[in-house]
Amino acid sequence: MRRLLAVIAITGCTTAPSTPPSAAPAQPASPYGFTVEEEARILQLEDRREYDPAIVEQWVHHPNSLHRSRIALALGRIGPHTFIDSNGNGERDSTERQAGVEDLAGLANDRDPTVRVATAFALGQIGDVTASDTLLQLAADRESADVAAEAIEALSKFGAKLPLDSYRRFTAEDQREGVRARAVRYLFRFRSDDASEIAANALASPSNAIRQEAAYALARRAYAPARARLELLINDGNPLTRAYVARALGVIAAPESIPVLIGALADQHPWVRTNAVVAIARIAAKSPPVGDAKDTVRVIGAAEDPDSGVRASAIEALGYYAPKNEVARKRLLEMSTTGSRWERELAAGAIAKQLNDEKLLPADLSGWAKVRVLEAASAVSDRLRPQYARDSEALVRASALSTIADDHVAANLSLIRAGLDDPDVIVRGYAIDRYSKSQDGAKLATLTAAEERARRDRQDDARLSAIRGLAEIDYSDRESFLRGLLPDADPVVRRVAADLIEQKLNKRRPQFTPLAVQRNDYAQIVEWARQPHSASIRMARGRIEIALLTHDAPMTTWNFAQLAGNHFFDNTTFMRVVPNFVIQGGDPRNDMEGSPGYSIRDESNLQKYTRGAVGMALSGPDTGGSQFFITHSPQPHLDGGYTIFGRVTDGMNAVVDPTERGDRVDAIVIDQKR
Repeated sequence: MRRLLAVIAITGCTTAPSTPPSAAPAQPASPYGFTVEEEARILQLEDRREYDPAIVEQWVHHPNSLHRSRIALALGRIGPHTFIDSNGNGERDSTERQAGVEDLAGLANDRDPTVRVATAFALGQIGDVTASDTLLQLAADRESADVAAEAIEALSKFGAKLPLDSYRRFTAEDQREGVRARAVRYLFRFRSDDASEIAANALASPSNAIRQEAAYALARRAYAPARARLELLINDGNPLTRAYVARALGVIAAPESIPVLIGALADQHPWVRTNAVVAIARIAAKSPPVGDAKDTVRVIGAAEDPDSGVRASAIEALGYYAPKNEVARKRLLEMSTTGSRWERELAAGAIAKQLNDEKLLPADLSGWAKVRVLEAASAVSDRLRPQYARDSEALVRASALSTIADDHVAANLSLIRAGLDDPDVIVRGYAIDRYSKSQDGAKLATLTAAEERARRDRQDDARLSAIRGLAEIDYSDRESFLRGLLPDADPVVRRVAADLIEQKLNKRRPQFTPLAVQRNDYAQIVEWARQPHSASIRMARGRIEIALLTHDAPMTTWNFAQLAGNHFFDNTTFMRVVPNFVIQGGDPRNDMEGSPGYSIRDESNLQKYTRGAVGMALSGPDTGGSQFFITHSPQPHLDGGYTIFGRVTDGMNAVVDPTERGDRVDAIVIDQKR
């Protein structure tokens, strides 16, 4: 439900490269770049997740390397959803591979390194482990470090399916620095102590890049034996390394790291201070602080930091100190009434979580403050839940239901049943989800009726909840019901049904593509995407200027531009802000649940989530619509998982960084800077 975040340049040029002088220069037989018709056909195949063997064969062997690169990228988008059904039985048998894997194996030997980079990326996106030999070949590429690094990242996506020993050699000191750094960065994907120990040893590297990536890997997976080595790097000269170290110490959550993290609250860089105070809160959640006066003063100081993200992050930590320190308690209560809107919301949640007295909450809580109270998962949350379940705001009613733990469903069944008839689709969706965990005797009939009703909704959230709930019940028509959804008009319903057949019925994965996408504007999109385009997000704080990456994500940028042109984003907000991570907007409901009523396909690409990247928020594969996010800092774990369709060119420091949850967007305009 709630959504989240080396480039192949696809030129639209139709001019042939220059030829040696001659009396009568010959004209090229075909244009150097793509024709509109060619590009439009590829967009259609991607949109339908359709594998067309004739087109693939033609483009894989095309004399123009741009065509070969482009088809590799297309296969990386189609292949995760479509397999080669050799025997035509509609199910993926054990000997059948995902679409494109064999074609890409041929491109792994392409003479053009750009094609090989795209090939490596595509194989990682497809995720068929039978491609590991091809990726190991590409990872050993001596001609191009870019090819090797991209192949190593792709290999890491296989994670535990790939023997660590086959990956380990790429982390060795004799590797090229950039290649080794990429290998070290993604060690966390192996989810093993052996992999984490490799990262921990790399913390001692003289290379700034290697230390940074080692700290990043350890920040993604807790590995307690690395604690002392991490603490030694809290004063590293690289602020990113220091920020990753602080996060890694929070993931380990050892009380012994508190003095180091308290010291990091004085760091000159807000990323480090943010991660340090978040880490302090994580440790406090595991080992409640004793109320040391000096530590408390530093945490209170963080709650008054000049950076809004640090201040917001400090509130949860402050809550852990408040029960045992009167100064911290007083400051927390003050923030609940005198802080910014965002700070008041977060303070309400901290009060509910730590002070166990709803009388301490301000009387005029906003809808989002009530959500924070419910998310606190405390006795206060439970006592206020019946009242909030009847709130006038849908986001509060939805949170009152979504925050009911599985073991509390029976005690709240009357609230859940009432939610099944809520007029709001999101509230109903959460009610269905919680109801499906009950032992109610009428569950099958109730969920069947809920699914039938939800087919009339503009958004598919309630319907998807009902489908998942029905898949959990062992009844005679379960398989026929799920298979009946495979040709559904909603692409997300199709994909979810295929997932459930595989996961809940333990049957072979059914083919649910090509999708029945009805549109005829692909050529128009191609023509539009051949020109540079920009977006300007206009807010009271100022403007965020964005260069749209039309070549990398033509369908996504076109969709964004169409919504903006129709004033879809007017008077929305950045309804989600996670300090030192992202700001997220584009939701007409302003509650992280909204969409334009349809979904678009992901356009994974070779762009990377560095600072200022603009990506599509998702709640699963191919669920993008209107919600987007902007990264505060590099977020490599998002690469390849969320479509990057823009980059901020102006406004990061002055607008993006200080943006708080709830800040309003007046409008988003296309190609109208200043």
